[in-house]
Amino acid sequence: MPIPAFNAAVLACGVSEITMNSIARAALLCAVLVPVFLIGCSGEREADPSRSAIPATVSSHTHDAAEETCFLCDPSKRDPGRLWCKEHGRYEDRCWLCHPELREDGRPYCAEHHLYEDECFLCDPSRGQAEPAGDASGDGAGSGADAELFCEEHQVPEHDCGICQPQLAGALPPGESLLVRLPSERSAELAGLSLGRPSRVEESPSLLLLGEIRYDGNRFVRVTPLADGVIAAVHVDVGQVVRADDVVATVNSPAVAEAKAAYITARDGEELAAADLRRKEQLKQEKISSQRALDEARVVHRRAVVAASLARQGLLNLGFKAHEIQGLGDDAGSTLLLRAPFTGTVVDRTAVQGAAVRSGDPMVEIADLSRMWVELSVPEETAAALAVGTEVEVLVRSAGGEPARGTVTWVGSAVDERTRLVRARAVLPNPGGRLRQGTFADVSVVLESPPEAVRLPTSAVHKVSELPFVFVREEPDLFAARRVEVGSRLADDELLVSAGIRPDDVVVVDGGFTLKSALLASRLGAGCVDD
Repeated sequence: MPIPAFNAAVLACGVSEITMNSIARAALLCAVLVPVFLIGCSGEREADPSRSAIPATVSSHTHDAAEETCFLCDPSKRDPGRLWCKEHGRYEDRCWLCHPELREDGRPYCAEHHLYEDECFLCDPSRGQAEPAGDASGDGAGSGADAELFCEEHQVPEHDCGICQPQLAGALPPGESLLVRLPSERSAELAGLSLGRPSRVEESPSLLLLGEIRYDGNRFVRVTPLADGVIAAVHVDVGQVVRADDVVATVNSPAVAEAKAAYITARDGEELAAADLRRKEQLKQEKISSQRALDEARVVHRRAVVAASLARQGLLNLGFKAHEIQGLGDDAGSTLLLRAPFTGTVVDRTAVQGAAVRSGDPMVEIADLSRMWVELSVPEETAAALAVGTEVEVLVRSAGGEPARGTVTWVGSAVDERTRLVRARAVLPNPGGRLRQGTFADVSVVLESPPEAVRLPTSAVHKVSELPFVFVREEPDLFAARRVEVGSRLADDELLVSAGIRPDDVVVVDGGFTLKSALLASRLGAGCVDD
């Protein structure tokens, strides 16, 4: 494409000749620049004779692989603060087809190519090297760019028009809005929109969750033998309260007898080696024995000490206490005593006298029932409301009585891939043992809410660009898509909205999908195409 024609397309977008000349090197970048305005102007624009033929703007072009792209085909090179007219391929403040009111009065205008006459290089190629009249910066001075753009189709400012500019939704902070204009004042009624006001949060809201009662894992133990053997006796039964170090069962194990014999032998060997070392030291002092004999006695003694220590550790590994090993004497029996590690209640027993058991087989289960765990399944979107130290109320219907109060001690860091739930845990006291392992409970979590927080039905909140929005009525046919900050999901299918909405706002509580569809219509190819 000739450089003047490329210049015309660039000037249509509001880029200066100076800037354009630097782009001109990238000009040659355009392998094909079709001198045709975007095809498909419909409705009233087709009917306007002055707009029926629109040649002179770039609709598509290409670049060689080694060349730099331009702002016409690369959106990342456009001014981030300026709206872009996708229909006509230029900046909104330089698109006089959409905004004829922005054209500078008294300045000759080329209706054929939709440029000012003193910028139209298609009519006069000699202007290709001339600097255009007006502001050389191309920012629109004298063209109305400093005036606020107005969407004539929807009768709202262009920067606020959600139908024409839905891409702005992703950058809105909480409390800011885009406007959605419906075709008529009866559109909301015909679409079946239900309106309401947010509920004030009079007291701290609560989050209702499902929980399961479990034994406190830090105070629960399975008593198992640490060696194979045969159960000689069981000293406890289910429901019995035991104290720390109480014997709960006795097992006869050949491995225990072997370990005791090894220890007694190693202990006696250590004592013999120690006596021999003392004798050699005495003989060396009297110059009767050699230094070599003394050194050999020391090596033998060290080996005996190591062997005795290893044999002693073997007994500790089988569950023997230090004082039991100390008073072992010459008893090499096979009896292994199984003891309770802490005070608790026997909640299960599988041990039967005379049964053979292997190392690690559970025989007796003991739990401290003075407190219990409640394991929680928390929806992903409300997990952020839970933290360590959050108070909970637990009601087990089968237990009756008042709810038990506890505290959250752990919130999971992962979301279950199948259920999309986050695991959490709370600890609560269990006076009288009313709470039972495996029962389900209704758990109410008391939440802290900001002073300006309100409650809304979940049907009133919609996701746009992965952000939460609420539709607020401004006029009978005008609604604001308001960006909000959403907190926890509450009971009765409500959400806690912590920012962006006021109690006196009139909100679409049901049927808002109609407004969401209107907001996103241009992304489906039904944007602002008519004046």
